Amino acid sequence: MWEILQKILKDKITPDQLLLLYSVNERISVPQINPKSQVGFLVTAGYIDQHNKDGKTSYTINRDGKALIRKYDNYFIKAKKRTSNQLMGKNYTVAVQQYREMFPKKKLPSGKPARVNTKTLIDCFRWFFAEYDYTWEEVYKATRRYLNEYEDNNYMYMKTSQYYIVKTLQTKEKVSELADYCDMIREGTDDDTEHFKEKVV
Repeated sequence: MWEILQKILKDKITPDQLLLLYSVNERISVPQINPKSQVGFLVTAGYIDQHNKDGKTSYTINRDGKALIRKYDNYFIKAKKRTSNQLMGKNYTVAVQQYREMFPKKKLPSGKPARVNTKTLIDCFRWFFAEYDYTWEEVYKATRRYLNEYEDNNYMYMKTSQYYIVKTLQTKEKVSELADYCDMIREGTDDDTEHFKEKVV
């Protein structure tokens, strides 16, 4: 739920305003919301059009408003219906295990095991591939680079295999260092495969 609220706020609207937009589109009333206090913003933002005729005011949702509704409809559909196979590929269990085995088979200086259990990693990768469009190959390359950067310093301050994929901050926001490294791989930042040492664990 917090992720959904964050997406709404990034669109610079409030949950009440989004609910009002849905109510205009479906031509229903929502008694919990005072439309007069919210409708002006939706008109100014360009999501609904205001019509004045014969002393009466009415509102209709426009193209931008419908696009915003489709965005959130698709988000719920995606979150609900996409299977693990669709998100991560048919052989995702093998892929996750291969990722797990890239990490050293020991505890990190923080005292936490570098390798987290497979079930937890699958849940993390479900989130990751729902949020980003990277490939497993990019994940592996990004992970090799990440591990190589920490290996010479005995993995000091390195994240576990779980928190490298996704970590929830105190603000409830989820961040992914793996996504940052995948960006570097995709953008060609030091992507020479000779810079990646094969891990033997």
